[in-house]
Amino acid sequence: MKNFWLLIGAYLVLQILDGNLLVPLLFSDAVKLHPVIIMLAVFVFGSLFGFWGVFFAIPIATLIKAIWNSWPENLPN
Repeated sequence: MKNFWLLIGAYLVLQILDGNLLVPLLFSDAVKLHPVIIMLAVFVFGSLFGFWGVFFAIPIATLIKAIWNSWPENLPN
């Protein structure tokens, strides 16, 4: 029974490290977003839209960043 709890503990530690450290760092290089922004996007879109929000959080955040960067500073009058 001790080995079971050791296995469960190791699995939980690896899942926490993977979800909160490794994935944001890897995706930040791919989509040129800061890892904190990626984690916030997953939390925000996940709370708003559930599973599909988590699934599409990084592409939506990348789209928002692209729109933000291409928005003209001074709109013509």
